[in-house]
Amino acid sequence: MDNPPTSDAVAAAEESVHVTCHAAFAGKEALEVHRVVRGELGEPNLAVLPELPERGIWAEPVARSAALITELGFDLQPHGWRVGVADGIDARRARSLLRSDENLLADVIGAEKSVSRRIKLSIMGPWTLAANLYLSNGERVISDHGARRDVIQAYTHGLGDWLTRVRRITSLEHFTLQLCEEQLPAVLDGTIPTVSGYRTLRSLPRQEVRTGLKELVETIETEHQVSWISGLPQADPKWRERVDLLEQAGITGMIFDPRTLDYRQWERMAGLVESGGQVFLEALDPAQRPPGVVQGVKDLLKPWRTLGLEPATLSALRLMPRGDFRTSSPGEVLRCLQSLTGYAQALEQTRIDA
Repeated sequence: MDNPPTSDAVAAAEESVHVTCHAAFAGKEALEVHRVVRGELGEPNLAVLPELPERGIWAEPVARSAALITELGFDLQPHGWRVGVADGIDARRARSLLRSDENLLADVIGAEKSVSRRIKLSIMGPWTLAANLYLSNGERVISDHGARRDVIQAYTHGLGDWLTRVRRITSLEHFTLQLCEEQLPAVLDGTIPTVSGYRTLRSLPRQEVRTGLKELVETIETEHQVSWISGLPQADPKWRERVDLLEQAGITGMIFDPRTLDYRQWERMAGLVESGGQVFLEALDPAQRPPGVVQGVKDLLKPWRTLGLEPATLSALRLMPRGDFRTSSPGEVLRCLQSLTGYAQALEQTRIDA
């Protein structure tokens, strides 16, 4: 199937400096969170499908991502989620909760006066998911070559089906997919512990990891209009080569915390921009009082100019809060998103005037 064309409205929004956020929020009332998200992150900003982990283990990232795998059942064991079995009661609850969230999203979008075309969805990266699912023998999926291959292939297929379903019940046509690969360094370095805890699992070949990611990206892109983003621990001494691996796999959007970037990392970020990638800067801590627009924009533009990046390349910039909102009050969420929107509008004007 050919990749669906991008509409002019989507293309224009994607070219502008805009705001988005991580998916996790405090509380259990999804409708209330939707109202805040869609009220503050309307076009050209990028709204998200909220996640509310306080609803229970069925709403946490591992369960939500495992629920996408329709070809393989799973259930909850004392050590974690086991895959390759008939769905247990907890798996059915996780799938039902995800489906309920999809339907609520469709209802919310359907009630809006303006047409929504874009959204950001957060899912576990395939390797982090494989490291957090277990086989019938109690060991992690990632420990077995055939098992991790089968699970990642089923996950890729299930993700494609999910996007098709969401697209069918909403007006959405473009998805930004945030792959959460927190355990990618541990997978590559062989530091993930076995279930016993007495040893660690063997490191996986870089080629296998890159190929698995690339196949997922390319498979989804055959049927859907998507952008890919991810983020990695910046204190990792191998951070640059991990970023290279993600980019080689087709993930061209990266999340950066500007507070902890050293000069070489800033240079790598600049290289991403110059190659057509997107930079998601975690610009504000939700718990702190934000600076005014003038100071906030000055702080954001300083490294951009220091690196010799032209104002026109600000189209690659997206602003985010620093971390998610799972411990933030409604007032902190509003203040943070409104401040970021003010910065984004000023930066967009800088880009237009250049």
